[in-house]
Amino acid sequence: MEFSLINAGLAAGAALAALPVILHLFMRQTPKHVIFPALRLVRERQKRSKKRMRIKNWLLLLARMAVLALMALALARPTLNSQVSLGDESVPTALGLVFDTSLSMGYKENDKTRLDEAKERALAILDKVPDSSLIFPVNSAEPGVPVGLSPAAARKWIDNLAIRPVNRTLNAAVGRTYPVVAECDRPRREVFVFTDLTRSAWNPGEHAAGLDQAAKILKEGHGGKISTFIIRLGPKELQDVAIDAAEPASQVATQGEEMEVRVRVRNSGSQPASRVVEFYLDGVKKGAKPIEIPPGQQPEVTFLTPPRLQDAELHRGEVRLTGAPDPLDFNDRRYFTFRVRPALKVLLIAEAAIDADFVAAALDPDPVPGSPRTVQLSRARPGELVSRFRDTLKDQAAVFLLNVPALDEEAWGLLNAYVHQGGGLVVGLGNRCQAANYNGATAAQVLAAGLDTVQSPRKEAMFGSIADFTHPLFQGYAKDMEPLLAITPVYRYWSLKPAKEARVLLNLSDNAPALLERTFKGARPGRSLLWSTPLSRRADRRDPAAWNEFPLPDSGWPFLVLMNRTVPYLAGTSSEQFTYEAGENVLLTLPQGTRYNNFTLTGPDAKSPESIPPPTSGEVLEIIAPQAIGQWSVTAKDADNKPSKLGFSLNPPRAESQFNPLETADLDAIFGKDGYVLAQDDKALRDAVDTARVGRELFPWLMMLILIIVTLETVLANTFYKEAQRPDTAAAPA
Repeated sequence: MEFSLINAGLAAGAALAALPVILHLFMRQTPKHVIFPALRLVRERQKRSKKRMRIKNWLLLLARMAVLALMALALARPTLNSQVSLGDESVPTALGLVFDTSLSMGYKENDKTRLDEAKERALAILDKVPDSSLIFPVNSAEPGVPVGLSPAAARKWIDNLAIRPVNRTLNAAVGRTYPVVAECDRPRREVFVFTDLTRSAWNPGEHAAGLDQAAKILKEGHGGKISTFIIRLGPKELQDVAIDAAEPASQVATQGEEMEVRVRVRNSGSQPASRVVEFYLDGVKKGAKPIEIPPGQQPEVTFLTPPRLQDAELHRGEVRLTGAPDPLDFNDRRYFTFRVRPALKVLLIAEAAIDADFVAAALDPDPVPGSPRTVQLSRARPGELVSRFRDTLKDQAAVFLLNVPALDEEAWGLLNAYVHQGGGLVVGLGNRCQAANYNGATAAQVLAAGLDTVQSPRKEAMFGSIADFTHPLFQGYAKDMEPLLAITPVYRYWSLKPAKEARVLLNLSDNAPALLERTFKGARPGRSLLWSTPLSRRADRRDPAAWNEFPLPDSGWPFLVLMNRTVPYLAGTSSEQFTYEAGENVLLTLPQGTRYNNFTLTGPDAKSPESIPPPTSGEVLEIIAPQAIGQWSVTAKDADNKPSKLGFSLNPPRAESQFNPLETADLDAIFGKDGYVLAQDDKALRDAVDTARVGRELFPWLMMLILIIVTLETVLANTFYKEAQRPDTAAAPA
């Protein structure tokens, strides 16, 4: 901080503080001599009185001197300022203007969005800086280092600002600004951040990038500091009703069956709201339902798709919120896409029906309205595999061998050909399995491990750690699933000798493998999963087949989730996703067996189709971070120029509809406790800017101090010079 004076000449008036001393020396009266009786006590009292009066007079003298000195100093108008001389608003400025252009800045009040308000505030600031200033405008949606502009060019840049669905964090945006402002040679340096302070636009746990770099630049070169002003825009109390989610029960619907679409609506305001939820499918309105949304609540409504949807085609859905006008319209619509295909065929092979009952119940439970039956089950005994499925096994999405004692060489050969052509095999070992048969030459080409011996630990084992949380079987559920698996007893299991190509997906608590996977390369990858303990249970612990409690409902839902994820994973459809949020990379699974040479991407506006190169792998097409909200189409052409239609839906990020603001502690962590000024309105902004640019005047504080000292001087004067009360001198009696 620097100290400056508006009227430095008047500070010389502080020398008048010597005036009371001069007057005291030249105008003091000659003391009168009073002759008292020679009484010792009277003289002693006189000495003490003179000494006390001398001290009191000095205090009074100092008070009067202080009044004169402070009055002279106050007239000089002293000020503490940090950058430039007091009152010099024409100083060239390095000005950083950071704009939050996230979707929440589209909140409208009085026909004006928060971004419109930000533009007005920024233009008003530019009106107060000289033309020699250099402006560094930053859009939170655009990466890169800001370029210095003249005030006139900056005004045009600001006029072109628009809301964007994908933004970097404001920590990063501000961080790009600080170094270039610090390197600028203008004597005054300021950064203004225009934002609604919505938490989703920031990274609260991260220090603003570039602050330390800017401090180093200033220390080594130009000196001074950068003043940071955060302008909070918009009303403190929000009124918004939004579609929080609109999701089909599955990304893939089963042909001929209805599918439920669940819609969740959220009210962020303090008043109840009434709306109508409309459901559209392939551009045709299929239904509408009124809904009452209490404050802070998230009620749901559901719709059903028609049962006769065309197979092998993508279907596009849209949910709209209509009714009363809404200040934020981007979250009043939500889009989704799903595919229709026949139910996946699954073959269960077991010697005893009970060994397959639990898997069957998990894959094909009693139908629930709106939940499509995605699996078509078939059952067979081991001896029927070759005779019944020799020519149709390739049509099965997955085959389960469940506690099968043995298969002949022809059956193992059939399974070997099946997995090498892209099929999926699941083997659940149990008490019936014969190690010699499973360790045969042909079986070894199919299985993920060879069988060793049956283990019966004295202390019952449990399912242990998940080896890969990102594996499609566990992804999204691993953290919740692992604690439940850890309390699921396993009484017996086969010790295994994993194949060289196998990997462990799930362990037991004693580190023995519980689930292994082996992958077979080809035009369509084949997979084989091996469980070291059965996928069934027995109620009687004394039963030789009672090896675990894995399928027991009391153990939780992991068994159901894993079985229902296994079939789509082996069929190659588990990775199919057609609905994304803006800014995410889109991954589209390409049809098997076709080589595509050209892809054309078309956005929601159906303008400017973009050609994208084919993927090197030929299995998945990746589209990097699309941004436009709505329905997207992809046209793929093969070598014969035959087109295939792909597509996906893009929604605004859900976080943009969460209006939780940053707290003061969060801003302190980002900018430092004293590193910023938060302005809630125009007056607060003007005061903050004036303080930073002009400085903080000490005049009011000096005047208050003068008033206190004058009052003290009066009290001292009245006390010190007050005449002592004389005693009554009544006439003595005659």
